[in-house]
Amino acid sequence: MSHYQVYGRCLESDLCFPELPPGAGPADWVLSTVSGRAAPPPGALYLGDDAVQGDVRVRLHLTPSGFWLDFDDSGDFALSDDGRAIRWYRPSHADADTDALARIDVLGRVLALALHAEGRLCLHGSGVCVGGVALGFLAPKFHGKSTLALALVRAGASLLTDDTLVVAATPDPLALPGVHAMRLWNDSAARLLDDRVGTATADGDKLCLRDLPAGRRMQQPSPLAAVYLLAPTPADDHRAAAVRTPLPPTAAALALVGHGKLSPLLGRAQAALALRRAVDVARGVPVYTLSVVRDFARLDEVVDQLLRWHAPPAAGAPASMTGDVAAPLAAPLAAPYLAGR
Repeated sequence: MSHYQVYGRCLESDLCFPELPPGAGPADWVLSTVSGRAAPPPGALYLGDDAVQGDVRVRLHLTPSGFWLDFDDSGDFALSDDGRAIRWYRPSHADADTDALARIDVLGRVLALALHAEGRLCLHGSGVCVGGVALGFLAPKFHGKSTLALALVRAGASLLTDDTLVVAATPDPLALPGVHAMRLWNDSAARLLDDRVGTATADGDKLCLRDLPAGRRMQQPSPLAAVYLLAPTPADDHRAAAVRTPLPPTAAALALVGHGKLSPLLGRAQAALALRRAVDVARGVPVYTLSVVRDFARLDEVVDQLLRWHAPPAAGAPASMTGDVAAPLAAPLAAPYLAGR
């Protein structure tokens, strides 16, 4: 069994995770592998299912002892009721590709479910730290959340997490450190990767950046200053590169649930728990829609605007609020998106 650092915790696992740094200390989660698929135990209650990729789906059951995740391709995962013990039922025909899919599933929905079990709000998004505070970017696939996060890291921010943003719904919400490996589409990698942030290797249909410098990784929980719902707009030289519009608390809470990492899976009772946590977060953190011009040539403008909003201003200079829209929306723009693999 090897130990890895992830989500600010220690994962003990007999499945290797080359994308994770070594961990130390007592294990918070223990992942063990069993050969051959299995069925949910007697008494299991079906909660919901979700699309993973293409025709591949995942189903969630509540069991007498915890939870059961059933993936069409990578196998079954049984979790204890506190999320600390995880058993992977590896398909008998599994190969290296199956193991790679299982790693993605563990770092995504499986550990998100373990964190949900202990009371965290798990969102489908990326996060960075700027000026000592965290910013979250939520969006479905292909909307550029990893691209924007990496562009901010190039500008001096620290990466908090990619793909799964975990929030402690305390009176002053905290964003927890997550996975510091970033999966990028080829066009983003070609424009953003350089010696400042590292190199990427092929990982399925994307490139995976695993060697961010230590100084560009945030390993501690950070106060969550804002959550942005990305809304890419067509390239247009005549509009501002980034415009943010605040959501009122009720709309913000519903939008957070819509971007939940597990929302389609949870069923009524578990979804009610997630909604309660989203309400708590929306009370303490501003949530905005962020209209971003989809144009790599203007990405630096988007980064500069975000830094003006959130980086500490120079002595005697007020923080810029250029691009803000004062009137809040009456309803969330974000529909309940399906979280992709």
